[in-house]
Amino acid sequence: MSDSLTEISPKYECSLCPKRYKRREHLFRHISSHTSQRPYQCNSCDGAFQRADVLKRHLRTCDGGTSRTSTRRRACDRCVRQKKACSSHQPCHSCAKRGAQCWYPTDAGSLSRPIHQSPTKNTTKDQHVNLQPANLPPSTSNTMMPWGLTMEDLQNFGTSPVDTFFDPTSMQNTSPIWPEFLALASESPATFEQPVSSDSPRKSLHFLDKFTSHTGLVSSFDCGTHEQREQVAASLDQQILSQTQQRITSLAALSMDAPSPLILEYNSDTSSTSDFPLGWFNDPLFLKTHEILLLIEEVVTIKPRNSSVTLDWSSALKDACVHFFSPSNIRRFLGFYWAIWHPNVNFVHRPTFDMLAAKPTALAAMALMGACVSPDMPDNEDARTWFNCVEEMVFIDDDFNSDLTYQPSEKMAMQRRKIQAVQAAYIVCLYQNWEGTDASKSRIRRYRFATLVSTARDIGITAARHLNYSEQGRHEFEWKEYAAREELIRLFTWIFLLDSAFVIFNNLPPRMVIKEIRMHMATPEACFQATTADQCHHQLQLFLPARSLYWTISFRGSFESLCKDDLPLNIRHLLATLGPLNLFALTSAIHSQIFQFRSAVGSFQLRAPIQNALSNWRDIWHFFSTTFPQGTMPHMTIEDPHIQSEELWRRMGFFRYAPEYWLLAHLMADRLAVLGTSKPENELEPLDEGLLDPILNRYDQTSMRQINDLIMGFQIFQI
Repeated sequence: MSDSLTEISPKYECSLCPKRYKRREHLFRHISSHTSQRPYQCNSCDGAFQRADVLKRHLRTCDGGTSRTSTRRRACDRCVRQKKACSSHQPCHSCAKRGAQCWYPTDAGSLSRPIHQSPTKNTTKDQHVNLQPANLPPSTSNTMMPWGLTMEDLQNFGTSPVDTFFDPTSMQNTSPIWPEFLALASESPATFEQPVSSDSPRKSLHFLDKFTSHTGLVSSFDCGTHEQREQVAASLDQQILSQTQQRITSLAALSMDAPSPLILEYNSDTSSTSDFPLGWFNDPLFLKTHEILLLIEEVVTIKPRNSSVTLDWSSALKDACVHFFSPSNIRRFLGFYWAIWHPNVNFVHRPTFDMLAAKPTALAAMALMGACVSPDMPDNEDARTWFNCVEEMVFIDDDFNSDLTYQPSEKMAMQRRKIQAVQAAYIVCLYQNWEGTDASKSRIRRYRFATLVSTARDIGITAARHLNYSEQGRHEFEWKEYAAREELIRLFTWIFLLDSAFVIFNNLPPRMVIKEIRMHMATPEACFQATTADQCHHQLQLFLPARSLYWTISFRGSFESLCKDDLPLNIRHLLATLGPLNLFALTSAIHSQIFQFRSAVGSFQLRAPIQNALSNWRDIWHFFSTTFPQGTMPHMTIEDPHIQSEELWRRMGFFRYAPEYWLLAHLMADRLAVLGTSKPENELEPLDEGLLDPILNRYDQTSMRQINDLIMGFQIFQI
């Protein structure tokens, strides 16, 4: 059945009656109506209910339930004073992040004592047990779930003879940055029998659930609220207005007796410049506007075979191009890029980035990305006009397609144009994959990204290495050389991460293998975000001293160490010190290994390394989150109430949700363990009846619906 027909008619059918539903959760809720069991019982009366939300409504009117649910304020006292949203946990997320005491009012108007333990430890058993169904409905025990198991399999999962990958109770919930990490671990399949409050949010995979059920950059990534983006827009408008006034004042002070040589030079070509406002000729960014215009005109008028560009060049299209890529718009869109988008994919070194020296292809791609995350809807709509044009001009760019003649003895800073060409190609892959049409998404995934990976290999992944700057004195340290090398390392890291994203969300076999990533890992954010050479050199000396293992270990070596049963303490400390981006890359590498485990025949020897990697990664992230408290500049998040618009570019982006990627890997690995033991040995599958994959059966899917079904299936017991 086609996708269009699937969207129109309800596609989730009950196996016990003819009813069909459009949403999975509605089907699961309906299934409980086929049994007479009422597992949700009220403590204060004899009432029993089939659904937790019905019990919750009952408690509001029940005499015994009034004091517990209706009089207790949902928000803690600190969140009420600050007029902020409260998670209603004990402690709530905001208080836990800052180590503040979390107080809730009682029905007498006083405040309850502060809670510092995890909700599971602090809540009494009686409060939990009445909100949890005692047993699954017997009539649904054989209902097949999205990943190929029955309800009976899941019910017995906690007592399965298969060893689980870790014991979540061994972790201490002391993380000041991510207090939910213990909850993420404790909500593994092995602990499904643990009580879950019906009024608590489904927090285990909430980001990945949203990520796979929405489309668009703003809806999918960590771009802040509309109000926050409006504040960024207001701040940028004020800056641009101030800069414009300064230029006008400077021009007025100049003698106007003779025309500017710049004006004469561009007035000599009236066919291409006569329509530009005269003031633009004195704006240094006008040269970039003109270069971008010429490049777009070329790809529109000279279309190669099978070109994705469908526009025809005309005076109206030229005016639209000039307006969209005008100097003021370039400044505004790049402002959106830095403040809203850059933290999510941070491979451009902002302190040394120069708009006037940047490649026009890189500038155009960054401007499009900024327009996509702009709070102004016209910017979003206008940007789509140029998606395919900029894609075409980026991938036919000479610097992108030329061979890099880099030698280890040469300066990497001399290859900045090549690096920017590859950065532009990566940005094109991002906005097309999340904002483009289905045809654009398929083209990017199948062709453009493959070209990008090939270009990375042509440059040489082993070339992405640092010098040991801690052995250099300040007079020897070259900041731009460090920036170029770090940009290349981060660029290759993000290419691997996008490859892993296609593996996770589109079930596409990986294009990159971990063994080839023999390069340095990214340096800590404090080094990459340093705004001066002195500050950068100081941070490198502080985080990565001369004898640090960082200078001798590669990404491949780090992951191979992660897969060992006994990970040395000094490597644990090093990986935690390097920060969340590297840890996110390592947990994505685990997903690549799980794909190999799912796809290969007789690959059970991979199970032990995956088990070790999951366990070690959990411990390292816990060490990182407890050692580097939030409030330090590189670890800010969008929820920080004190963050200013000019500091938004420093915050952590969506990779702060790395624990969810880890949890998804852990759940998938446990599913594979159960499926591997449930299949009889020496069983021959009939022709055309065997699954291609034990979890995700369809490969190279443009829609993320398949993985979203899996994620939703992991969470149905929390509904």
